[in-house]
Amino acid sequence: MKHHFFSLLACFSCLSTTPSLAAQHTGPEVGSMAPDFRAHNVVTGHTAPLSSQRGKVVILTFWASWCAPCRREVPILEKAQRILGKDKLTVFAVSFKESQQAAGTLKKVASDWQINVIEDYNGTIASRYSITSIPHLFIIGRDGKVLANHLGYGDSTINELVDDINHAFAEPTPAEQQVSPPATDAT
Repeated sequence: MKHHFFSLLACFSCLSTTPSLAAQHTGPEVGSMAPDFRAHNVVTGHTAPLSSQRGKVVILTFWASWCAPCRREVPILEKAQRILGKDKLTVFAVSFKESQQAAGTLKKVASDWQINVIEDYNGTIASRYSITSIPHLFIIGRDGKVLANHLGYGDSTINELVDDINHAFAEPTPAEQQVSPPATDAT
């Protein structure tokens, strides 16, 4: 599986070279449970809670069609989704301050993507994650806990993002954490 991550590194190296934002991270604390929400996919029309993704690594990114760095980020995350597969990774791309009028265009653009493009017209999901600026990305472990919080993108953040994704896949699955040690023969 490690060769997949080197492919991801190549994908992420194509991201914008905009400087890293110096703003303080907002949102849930790393190590805390990710706030649950019901996600409505604008392409498929399906609605599912974030918690239904337990057992997978989740990349939760807040983006908008009017945000140039976001428009470069989302196709790269979509490629990561294709490389790693939906059984291991789920990408939720939550529309941030996007108008409902943009939804029709967004639906056409995203129809070929494997990621989940999520509507948040009323800002409920963004509010739960204290989103004030984009791009803003969280990596959520297979146990539902926030493993990383990335605000903004640039050359200096790409390696950190890839490292955080690798770390997420190195964490034991919830099933592996609950396995008790084998019984010893007491003779």
